[in-house]
Amino acid sequence: MDKYKSKSIQLNAILNGFKTILTIIFPLITYPYAARLLGASNIGKVDFSNSIVSYFILIAGLGIATYAVREGAYFRNDDEKLSRFSSEVFSINVISTILALILLAIFVVFFKRINTYSDLILIQSIMIIGNLVGVNWLFSIVEDYLYITVRTLIVYILAIILMFVFVRNKDDYLFYAATTVIANAGANFFSFFHARKYVKIRFTLRLNLNYHIKPIMILFLTTITATIYVNSDKTLIGLINGDYYVGLYSIAVNVYTILKNTLAAVILVALPRMTSFIASGDSKEYHVLADKLLKVTILLLFPIVCGIMVTAPHVVVLIGGIKYADASLSLQILCLSLIFATLAIYFTNVVLLPYKLEKVNLIASAISAIVNIVINLFILKYFQQNGAAVTTLIAEFLMFIIEYYYAKRYIKFNLSKRFITSILLGCISIFIVGYIISTFFKGMFVVLFLEIVLGAISYGLILLVLKNEMFMAMLNVVLDKLKVSH
Repeated sequence: MDKYKSKSIQLNAILNGFKTILTIIFPLITYPYAARLLGASNIGKVDFSNSIVSYFILIAGLGIATYAVREGAYFRNDDEKLSRFSSEVFSINVISTILALILLAIFVVFFKRINTYSDLILIQSIMIIGNLVGVNWLFSIVEDYLYITVRTLIVYILAIILMFVFVRNKDDYLFYAATTVIANAGANFFSFFHARKYVKIRFTLRLNLNYHIKPIMILFLTTITATIYVNSDKTLIGLINGDYYVGLYSIAVNVYTILKNTLAAVILVALPRMTSFIASGDSKEYHVLADKLLKVTILLLFPIVCGIMVTAPHVVVLIGGIKYADASLSLQILCLSLIFATLAIYFTNVVLLPYKLEKVNLIASAISAIVNIVINLFILKYFQQNGAAVTTLIAEFLMFIIEYYYAKRYIKFNLSKRFITSILLGCISIFIVGYIISTFFKGMFVVLFLEIVLGAISYGLILLVLKNEMFMAMLNVVLDKLKVSH
């Protein structure tokens, strides 16, 4: 019996989604303040050194976080086996972390241009150690999302306070770097002790590499492929078109990434539960949860896509100013790719990883990355940032098709006509509401506010009138909670 099954998957999704929103809000508060105070030169130093450290964080992490969540779910009902597994994975991570720190030190010493950033890199390298001792994968295995979320909230508040206290002029960039480290890794040093609530983690030389290393390396290569895939657009736009078009694309892709990460957070919480069902042979519970999660994903995904399609011209101007207005079409194109990207994330975490089909994920990522880069080389010269958005759409579609082809063998899709029709009509209502508001109202803030609020209301009302089964189930849960609270 799964002893963590009693934990609410809905609450886990809400908590993980809230944590993701916190990681979005924190830089929205701190970065504008730091950028204005430190100036372009000093904020550039911090960002550049952070980009260097991020590659070594990748090396230190290998593919351990995703692997540990997936594989640890097989052992989570046996404390002794989970402790042994956690110690083995942690010990592998210790070795990879030491290797990454040595490589980083060599890199700083032998490259003179990098050496000038040694003080910043020294501070930011603490994140490499923080990621090691944080063992965040363990809390995902045991579904302790409440601890992760509360911990994140407290540390972010502390980091914001410290930044406003110590970052007071343009020379305080080291203090700014330190506050970002505290925000990203500070709580991890306490997490190692909180982990004792669940397991006894200790360093061991019995690494059981024959069992662990192959899937870890496959997931590591998938992460590298995804990183290249994500960063290649901006790099190629910069080389072919110039900084101006990078700026336009960055605005669009940042909004896209925020939406993608928020939707992904709802799905990611299912990985340990789905893996546990497969390990215990409970196929009925697996298919029930997979069906619910797909319906919730669709229920949230399509109105978000339609909403951003409608509001994109106002969103990009609100974020970057009128000079970024040309990024609105890029954002609208990326919204279409959000459909395929989110569904691919669903197939990855609900089917492929629980069934140990990480090779499929790697192949899909590699093909998508290659296609993305090759097409960009041909079309960016003519279509700039919009061309990059189109190649992302094509790449995400390929990723979705490949993963769907393999995933359909393991899950059954149970989407009723009423469910599909209500979603479709609800989405059409969002476009109608957006057109009416933009026709009869003026002023960016007023129009944007009304489009979001009235669009959401119209979507919800149509789901209610047509009795969309998932929407009604979620509404009943909320109403029951309200009754209990009173």
